[in-house]
Amino acid sequence: MNRRLIALSGLTLAASAVFCAPRADAANDAMTDLLKVLKEQGTITQEAYEQLSGASKADDEANTADAAQVKQAAQTLPKIETKGKLEFATPDGDFSWRLGGRIHVDAAFHDNDDGTTQATDFHSGVDARRARLDLTATLWRAWMFKIQYDFADSGATIDDGLRDAYLRYLYKGAQPFSVTVGQFKEYLGLESLTSSNDITFIERALPSQTFHGKDGRRLGLGVSTYGHDIWTASAGVFGRNASGEDFGGLEAEQSDPLVFMGRLTVSPWHTTNRILHLAFAGSWNSSDDNRVRFRQRPESNVTSVDRLVNTDTFDVDTMVRYGAEAAGVYGPFSMQGEYLRAEVDRHISLNPDVGFDGWYVFGSWIITGESRAYKFEDGVFQNPKPYGIVGKGGIGAWELVARYSTLDLSDEDIIGGEENNVTMGLNWYPTPNFKFMANYVRVLDVKGGGFDGAEPDTFQLRAQAYW
Repeated sequence: MNRRLIALSGLTLAASAVFCAPRADAANDAMTDLLKVLKEQGTITQEAYEQLSGASKADDEANTADAAQVKQAAQTLPKIETKGKLEFATPDGDFSWRLGGRIHVDAAFHDNDDGTTQATDFHSGVDARRARLDLTATLWRAWMFKIQYDFADSGATIDDGLRDAYLRYLYKGAQPFSVTVGQFKEYLGLESLTSSNDITFIERALPSQTFHGKDGRRLGLGVSTYGHDIWTASAGVFGRNASGEDFGGLEAEQSDPLVFMGRLTVSPWHTTNRILHLAFAGSWNSSDDNRVRFRQRPESNVTSVDRLVNTDTFDVDTMVRYGAEAAGVYGPFSMQGEYLRAEVDRHISLNPDVGFDGWYVFGSWIITGESRAYKFEDGVFQNPKPYGIVGKGGIGAWELVARYSTLDLSDEDIIGGEENNVTMGLNWYPTPNFKFMANYVRVLDVKGGGFDGAEPDTFQLRAQAYW
């Protein structure tokens, strides 16, 4: 009777080991050790021991095979990433599909001013500044494409809403490089190249888009490379924008302009909270006897806003544009500035050549301690990532910003006007995917042009989400 009780107890302990052990292989090891003890005590016979040991080993082999099958199956299943983005990718990274988008909703409250010649006529209101969806895919690791459409500004034709639409080949060897063909941003201007999700103010500074076309994007072929974790270089040849609108309001009446341009950046250091960025970019184009017009709104695009500086349309033969960039980050503090200029060779020899330029400088202090991020390969800055997430016990990231910008569109016989602005703002990043902005824009002075002497101001708000 005692033997039976002992055997029963032993089998009960063995079963407990099997069901309570954290892993199958650990359970089988415990079973084998227990069977040895029972055999040595004479509780079970040698024959019973061999039978039970064989069953345990067979079970162990089956568990190992099952684990291998599960691991193999996992290696073939796609990875789904939903933290801040929606991306599907193969485990080896050779293929990925990412659905992105952004929603920017703005409100503006304008205070008009009479000026000395013509009063401004700004209208306060609310607008969906951007509502974009985009698809980015990587195929066979080295090939990718992106297409982006803006539903908030579709305009009269379907092309008006098209933003990025390009193919790209990526080489990641000893000297990495990429080749891009399609519609993408031309290589001129730090603030223009920076995503609208990541710009520090609600609108880019006065000169940042004056010498560009629609959204700074054009159809073209570009090559980019970088090296030694210090420098990047990009060069390309471009035509018109897919919508037909060219940079600076250039009207291609006879043929599409051909533009050659390049950009070189140098960043001696770019750690998590210490960054120095320097860059120079230039372009040359032959517009083939077309016409050009430079004009700009006063850093506000909500509802009807007059362009306080405007050259009107004039003949152009060739044009050279160039820009210099400088930016630095030291912990929560950062500064950024640019100088941009366009020199125009006029088609009619009796008319003198003209040049227009502008510059801005701004400072930023993230009072919660975060730092602006930097994407070295592209030579652009990104939003700070908040230390604490709102909804998870944090308060997000809070940033104070101030900017001065100026634009001069008067030269020789063209009196487009000169404008000087100052902007102050507060940004709140409750999570890495949401951003709320408040800007006060003051036009300090307009000299010359149709709005000479005007000094309107604007208070703007933005709520944005991006993924």
